[in-house]
Amino acid sequence: MTEKLLSYIIKDPLELNLSYMPFITNGGLFVPTIDTYVLGDIVALDLMLPGRNEIIRIEGKVIWITPKNAMHHVLAGVGIQFIGDGALAIKAQLESTLDTKMEVGGYTYGILGSGKNS
Repeated sequence: MTEKLLSYIIKDPLELNLSYMPFITNGGLFVPTIDTYVLGDIVALDLMLPGRNEIIRIEGKVIWITPKNAMHHVLAGVGIQFIGDGALAIKAQLESTLDTKMEVGGYTYGILGSGKNS
């Protein structure tokens, strides 16, 4: 199976808070994209966090798809579950970067409300 490559530069803390998917086992991130993916696709995500200059390579699996033109005008993209040996370390790194004072009301890019996945 060929890994697909995704790149995501998160520009500010609000975007990180809206992209992070805390309800995903081992951590997850919503990545805005109009590219086509299928549930279960294995991806390599090159991620740059706000205020940082280094790229973090994350191995992940597509577990959520929000198509273009979805209801409620949510952002099109994919939810990536972190997999592999570094998954928990990546999750911890992202959680330490989140702005915990910022309330996003259960909203994640591409998803309204909250729920459990994977």
